[in-house]
Amino acid sequence: MKNIDSKKTVFIIDGSSFLYRAYYALSQMTDARGLPVQAVYGFCRMIKKLIDDFNPGYLVIAWDSKGKTERHDVFPDYKATRQAPPSDLFDQKELIIKAADLMGIKQISRSGIEADDLMYSMAKELSEQSYNVMLVSSDKDLAQMVDDKIFMYDSFKKVVLDRAALEEKYGFAIERLPFYFSLLGDASDNIPGVRGIGKKGATELAQEFSSLDQVYADIDQVKKPRHKNALLEHKESAFLSLMLFKLRYHALDSKAEDFSFSALQWSHAAPIFAQLGFRSLLRQIGGQQLTFSPDIQTVDQLYTFVTITTREQLKKLCQEITEHGQVAVDTETDGIRPMEVVCVGVSLCYKKGTSYYIPLAHNVDAPQVSRADIDEVLKPVLEDERIGKILHHAKFDQHVLRRLDIDLRGVTFDTLIAASLVVEDGQRKGLKYLSHSLLDEHMLTFDDVVTKQKLQDFSYVGLERATAYAAADAHQTLQIKDPLEESLKAKGLLKLYQSIEHPLVQILFEMEEQGIQLDVDLLGRLGKQVDQDLVSIESEIAQAVGVVPGTINLNSPRQLGQLLFEQLGLPPQKKTTKRTGYSTDQEVLKKLSHMHPVPRLILVYRELYKLKSTYIEALPGRVNSETGRVHTTFSQTSTATGRLASFEPNLQNIPTNSHDYSIHVRSAFQARPGHLFVTADYSQIELRVLAHLSKDEQLVSAFLTGQDVHKKTSAGLFDVAADDVTHEQRQIGKRINFSILYGLTAYGLSNDLGIPVGQAKTYIEKFFAQYTGVQKWMEKVIEKTKELGYTQTLWGRRRTIPQIYEKNQTLYGLGKRLAINTVVQGTSAEIMKIGMINVRDALLKQYPESHILLQIHDELLVSVPEADAQDVQTLIQSKLQSVVDWQIPLLVSTHVGKDWYEVSK
Repeated sequence: MKNIDSKKTVFIIDGSSFLYRAYYALSQMTDARGLPVQAVYGFCRMIKKLIDDFNPGYLVIAWDSKGKTERHDVFPDYKATRQAPPSDLFDQKELIIKAADLMGIKQISRSGIEADDLMYSMAKELSEQSYNVMLVSSDKDLAQMVDDKIFMYDSFKKVVLDRAALEEKYGFAIERLPFYFSLLGDASDNIPGVRGIGKKGATELAQEFSSLDQVYADIDQVKKPRHKNALLEHKESAFLSLMLFKLRYHALDSKAEDFSFSALQWSHAAPIFAQLGFRSLLRQIGGQQLTFSPDIQTVDQLYTFVTITTREQLKKLCQEITEHGQVAVDTETDGIRPMEVVCVGVSLCYKKGTSYYIPLAHNVDAPQVSRADIDEVLKPVLEDERIGKILHHAKFDQHVLRRLDIDLRGVTFDTLIAASLVVEDGQRKGLKYLSHSLLDEHMLTFDDVVTKQKLQDFSYVGLERATAYAAADAHQTLQIKDPLEESLKAKGLLKLYQSIEHPLVQILFEMEEQGIQLDVDLLGRLGKQVDQDLVSIESEIAQAVGVVPGTINLNSPRQLGQLLFEQLGLPPQKKTTKRTGYSTDQEVLKKLSHMHPVPRLILVYRELYKLKSTYIEALPGRVNSETGRVHTTFSQTSTATGRLASFEPNLQNIPTNSHDYSIHVRSAFQARPGHLFVTADYSQIELRVLAHLSKDEQLVSAFLTGQDVHKKTSAGLFDVAADDVTHEQRQIGKRINFSILYGLTAYGLSNDLGIPVGQAKTYIEKFFAQYTGVQKWMEKVIEKTKELGYTQTLWGRRRTIPQIYEKNQTLYGLGKRLAINTVVQGTSAEIMKIGMINVRDALLKQYPESHILLQIHDELLVSVPEADAQDVQTLIQSKLQSVVDWQIPLLVSTHVGKDWYEVSK
């Protein structure tokens, strides 16, 4: 196509197309208040990309109006099958409209007129005034208006389409598109079309006839009888569809100067970007280094922050803290791994209005407090249990202070843990955001003082700037403590915090500090074995398809697609949006595994390859050079259900085994000399929790009488006696038992088991017929969630479920599943946490050389001196089984061994 002069072209954006694409393209983002903003961010980013690519001189956004349109007058069921959009979508739309206004982008909507028709009308009027028009949309309906002066731009594919490109795509003149679409219909808009005519048939007819009128005038000229019969049978539907598809002109008196735009106006949106926390967009504003709009003060301008650089100043401060009896503490470091960093400084605040920063290891030419002063003056205060300590993410600071040989004691409140209990699911819990949301006070960010200044790390920040940043952390931590504590009380969560979540912080700190020994040499040998196994699988696949080994790259989706769908002739399941063509993801390969052995071998290959890259090759690099052990990080705040998460590295995901190959990565995790591992594993804890909560007679009876609950379920599914249940049937029963807990749908179960959806639906119906109490309990949970807007665990942890109010059935179904799963999984997590607290307290008193090392959801891994192994094994089992006094017993199995694999068998 010819070149487009952006300064003589009016760009018309399809607002709804941008909005929906932005909403669904990004995972959920929230601002400091916890409100969803991902659609706003995505929309603004798409606008910025358009500006960067074209620098348009004229720009306008067309929006659909609320309510019914002219097409509803013609066809009341127009768009009737569409599910309601997510409830937060239109809240975000209002923010988008505000942002676009600030950018100076003209926006247009008209009551009763669809955006497509507005775009058509503007394009028609502007092109008649000798302007080019660029329709920024991927909506196929708009293609019918493309001509010599009107073009389409798909911003997702970054493709400009002119008449020639569209006619090549469709195979006929653009003027025939309404005719073509009238035959096809559109299920998303509930436009019926002509039943029995698909894309191929519609294309053939559009190539042979110029219009719908012509095809009916020359109906006997239609070559294929089935097309002719379909046209005759659905004539009324065809003309109705044509009427719905054709764009309609409305006089708008459009003038290009009304849509004038300058790229410089982008910077005018800075206030809303700052309000919503879009720092990456702020950084793109003409090189300006903005964090908040200029009229907003940060806390360092509101309060007094003091740098402590002498022993005398430090002694005076510590004396005041001792007299006050409480202090907020924060540390600054030169990195993010707390067991490897250098502590650069410590912040202290014991009263509102004044906060202090003690620099220790800044790489600047300025006086700083010496290590001797820290040891002699500060350390006694931080180790004094009588002085209460308030921190945000205490566990991190405990590790950092331990680097200074300081054992932080007397921690009374952790604002991060408290915030994780009271803020909405998905809302940010960082100190900067809590300061903003709870106090409406803004803080300097790490980007402000380090990244934007292009400094290597915080140790290179000057003391004045460092104090402004660091002292604010301790000050705001002290300030948010009271509102968070009040919120815990108001929501009935104070007991959960005090009895479970707060004590757990110290236990997780101890677990992380202990770490676990890793046999790097053994991993090296396992790596060689995996390489041999991968070669073996490649050869087996090559032999199965008749090619020379090594000629197929099993890590290439494109080559796999050719192998499976062209060479082997297996039926394609779904296409990807990438150039690789057909999808070869895990879901697809599982389905194909029931048809041919090669997809199963590919799954095994991928599993082994991931095992090698994720664990065998990566874990040695995570061995701490000082301790010689691997130290994971446990998080109490990363999951909505309250389950613990492990990362850097994730030791909760270390596989117990790898398919049919004897690759036991867990065998590399070994007890230190003179010690053994003891594992304690709750048996079917989530099903036992479900039985307790639902009081289902069949489920309760199974656990009280020691029945195999998976066999019991299978017996009901297959109408056989429990003793006659086969291994395969039991596996299905087991999968369904846990599927119910996780809300797996019939479609999901059918994919999982490789069975028809109808059969999966029958299995689920039979489950609920067998366990009627479970179904009634689930219904009660859903109703209670609708009433409150949130669901609760047995100990009171809340999870807001906004999807429970959705009209969109997909989102509503998700809401129901989340409500039920949160109660069961969250309660199970709380039982384990209480068990950990009880076990740790007992070990500390009776076996102080024994330590909990890992928690893998319903399993504990404990290091025990060999001489104490049997006694500790009994103690742990007793403590875990006695967490609750229920009718249904909690059962715990224990194992003893020298490595993790040995105790996992």
